[in-house]
Amino acid sequence: MNKPIQVFEHKQLLIGEHGFTRGHWEAMGWYNETHGSCFFTLTPKGVRFNQYVGVIQVGNITIEILPKISQAVEKGEKAIWQKVLIDMLQECRWMQVYAHEKASLRFKPNSILEAYLEMFVQGCEEIMKMGLVKKYRRIEKNCTALKGKLLFNSQIQQNLVHKERFYTRHQIFDKENIFNQLLLKALKLVPIISNSSFLKDRVYNLLLSFPELEDIKVLPSTFDKLVFSRKTDYYKGTIEIAAMLLLNYRPDINTGQNFVLAILFDMNDLWEEYIYRQLFKNKPAGWVIKSQNSKGFWQLKKSNSVKTIRPDIIIHNTTNDFKVVLDTKWKLPDNNIPADADLKQMFVYNEYWQGKKAFLVYPSALYTNEPIYYEGTYMKKLKRLPTHDCGVMKIAVLDKTNQKLDMTIGRRINMFLKKEILK
Repeated sequence: MNKPIQVFEHKQLLIGEHGFTRGHWEAMGWYNETHGSCFFTLTPKGVRFNQYVGVIQVGNITIEILPKISQAVEKGEKAIWQKVLIDMLQECRWMQVYAHEKASLRFKPNSILEAYLEMFVQGCEEIMKMGLVKKYRRIEKNCTALKGKLLFNSQIQQNLVHKERFYTRHQIFDKENIFNQLLLKALKLVPIISNSSFLKDRVYNLLLSFPELEDIKVLPSTFDKLVFSRKTDYYKGTIEIAAMLLLNYRPDINTGQNFVLAILFDMNDLWEEYIYRQLFKNKPAGWVIKSQNSKGFWQLKKSNSVKTIRPDIIIHNTTNDFKVVLDTKWKLPDNNIPADADLKQMFVYNEYWQGKKAFLVYPSALYTNEPIYYEGTYMKKLKRLPTHDCGVMKIAVLDKTNQKLDMTIGRRINMFLKKEILK
């Protein structure tokens, strides 16, 4: 089983390193161009990654882009940050997980991609045990017995000679439906992209149990139109991973060798989601915590065009009606001084949400029992201007051992706010 190439975000992978060839480089460039060139940047000698982390498979190689705070890289850190990324994805429900008693993987995946594939295959196995869902559907075909509605025009065209047949439109109840078709299509993809013989064997066993189904064309709208019911709820998590695989897979139509599959996440969005979920999980009584709460900000007159503003997190202590605005940033500010645009943004948030305090929340490479806090204030030229402030908060991503993701971030931030701000 080939080990993945591991690169930290904002770093460069050069052609010739770790088996990365010009063919891989060209395939990645083609894939990036079809997605607005947002995932990485091609350089004359390789590829430079940006804030997107996750996994890219190009033909026979797998590239993992890992998050990292400081520029210094120590031996063994890649394994730590790979685990941090997987744990963060699981906590944010961006990687579907089962209850703890079901979550132990049957083998230890050597890459983020293999972890996703393992969960998908495990989900399909669970679905097979519960039984593939059946649905009613209408079909038109020749039958030896009259059932449903006889289609006279087709009957004359098809059965003028065969008087014993009936061309009808009728309903049947079987496993030919969109849910099973999506699972089957994704299952057939797994042996192409997986390096694990163990996973491939499990997939082949599943395929033997699947009925023959129509091969469908998959688009983003295919998943948007899915309607889950009580009978199909147990498909939901596995279908989400199937969507991730099918929509991000691009075959190489020229050589058939350097296909591309990319499962990438904006680290800014992941950091925001992780902080919000940790805060919400540990919120004290009387606190209301909202994420992505938007309000109208500007409107073009005589038009329906409206610009909205949307802070990352709003915390409201309902006992004293005190509000705090939090905006997360996955970067390290120079000398703990935020960017001008960020400070102006936080000023507006305080104005519109009547917040007394705003915090820009950055990651920290240093663990401390309480968040590192730098108080900042807006300088007021006029007395009538509102009184609210914006501070800088830095919180460690790794726990005390410096070996794994800190799962106490939300509790520690809430305790700090309760003691110092929302008291």
